[in-house]
Amino acid sequence: MTEYLSTFANSAKDLSRNPLGIIALFIVLVYGFVCLLFGFSADSLQSEERTPLVWFVVLFPVLVLLLFGWLVSRHHDKLYAPSDYRDDKSFLATLQQATLNKAQGFSDNEKNVNELMEYGKDFEIIADQERRIEADLSAKNMNFSGDTSKVLIRHLAAAQVINWFETNYNTIFGSQIALLRKLQGSEEGINLEDIDKYFNDVKAEYPEIYKTWDTKQYLAYLKDTRVIEEIKQRIKITRIGVEFLKLLSASGYTERKAL
Repeated sequence: MTEYLSTFANSAKDLSRNPLGIIALFIVLVYGFVCLLFGFSADSLQSEERTPLVWFVVLFPVLVLLLFGWLVSRHHDKLYAPSDYRDDKSFLATLQQATLNKAQGFSDNEKNVNELMEYGKDFEIIADQERRIEADLSAKNMNFSGDTSKVLIRHLAAAQVINWFETNYNTIFGSQIALLRKLQGSEEGINLEDIDKYFNDVKAEYPEIYKTWDTKQYLAYLKDTRVIEEIKQRIKITRIGVEFLKLLSASGYTERKAL
């Protein structure tokens, strides 16, 4: 008996030198104790007491096999001690490769984030909407510091801006788009007298539609959507108006709409 214990102790000592051996020793001990318990006390156990032990004896090897397969496939480089390698260079090479793989993982993740953040980066209006979303989240004490949150905020802001653009494009008149183009080409804006002349030309082209309209009514929609502003009797295009035209060009939609 003493000889068996000595042999087992030596075997256990050898197995405990690396993670793989420790796992094997743990499996042997657990499975051995259960089998011993089951072997010595099977006759005295009730059926409801034997059932869990039987299931454990049957399922434990299967679970161990699945766990071992997962460890070998995903973490094989962590199952050995430095002494298991042929020399120190082999051990250091394995550590270096693991470090490189980890760094590559971080690099790939950063690359993916940067690619996703490219969406809509050329439009200031999307950046403005991002800041509004972040301010709203901050007001509600919600954390958005992670890369995933940043990407989702960028795409949400872009979706909201696109929806805003589509709504305005469907309701704006073609002559109003043409007016925005004129305003875009004038840094100082256009005085109200010239705007009146422009509207009168539009009104002459569509007399039935605009017969009850005046210049104030014609400009009201553009002011409400904040694409133009009036400063000292001059009409100027706003930054939002410039972004609207920029989105219009990028969308490929026609500017030659009716009215």
